[in-house]
Amino acid sequence: MLETLQRGLVQTAIDLAPIVVILGFFWARFLRADRTIARRTLIGALHLAAGLTLFRIGLEGTLLPLGSELAMALSERTVLRGDAISFTALVGFAVALGGAAALIEPTLAATADRVRDLSGGAVRPMALRGAVATGIGLGLGLGVLRLTLGIPFGLVLAPLVLLAAALALAAPRALVPLAFDSGAVATSVVTVPMIAAYGVAVADTLPERTALADGFGLIVLAMIGSAVTVLGIALIEARLRRAPSDTNLDTSETQGEGP
Repeated sequence: MLETLQRGLVQTAIDLAPIVVILGFFWARFLRADRTIARRTLIGALHLAAGLTLFRIGLEGTLLPLGSELAMALSERTVLRGDAISFTALVGFAVALGGAAALIEPTLAATADRVRDLSGGAVRPMALRGAVATGIGLGLGLGVLRLTLGIPFGLVLAPLVLLAAALALAAPRALVPLAFDSGAVATSVVTVPMIAAYGVAVADTLPERTALADGFGLIVLAMIGSAVTVLGIALIEARLRRAPSDTNLDTSETQGEGP
C-alpha cells in the first residue's frame, strides 16, 4: 500500500509540474507583490496533489478493473448466447455506466454550481447534471451499439452531429454554448478512463473487432450526446414556457372580438 501511495504521489507530481511551472512563472512576473495569492495557491496545490493521488489510486484499483471485467463478461455472454437479453444487458450497462460516471464527475458538479450563480438560479445544477448525464449515457450506449453491430463510425457520428446542429439553431441562444461545453466538462477524470476502459474491453472481447480501431470513439459520441440532450431539454422547456403565454394571448384576442 505504501509503495502504491508513493508511486501515485510521484505520478501526480509529474502531471502537475507543467501547470505549476507556468503559474509560478506568471505569478513571479506579474503578481510577485501579492503574497496572499502565493500562499493560497500553495495550500490549494497541496490539497490538489493529495486529492489527485488518492483519486488515482482508487480509480485504478477499483473502478477501472471492475468496469472492464463487467464489460468483458457481458460481451462474452453476448457472443456465446447471441440473444436479445444479453445484447440489451450489454448496451444497457453502457448507458447506466456513462450516466452514473457523469453524475459523479467533479468538474461537471463544479461547473453546474458556477452556471447556477451566473444565471441567477435560472439553471438548476442537478437539472443540468441530469441532462448531461443522460446524454453521456445515451451516447455511450449508441457507441456500444455501433461497436456490437459493426456499423461504421462515420454513419453514427454524422447524423448525431447534424441533429446537434439542428437543435442548436432552434434552442435558446444563451444555452447553446453551455450545451456544447457540457460534454467536454463531463468527460473528464472519471468518465474518460471508465468509457475508454469499457470500450476497449468490449472491442477486445467481440470477434472481428480490435481494441485500437473499435474501442475508441465512444468519448466523442458521449460528448455530442450530452449536447443533444441539453439542447433538446432547453428547447422543450422554452416551448412549454411560451405555450401558456400564447394561450392567454389567444384568449384575450377572442374576448376582444366579442360585442
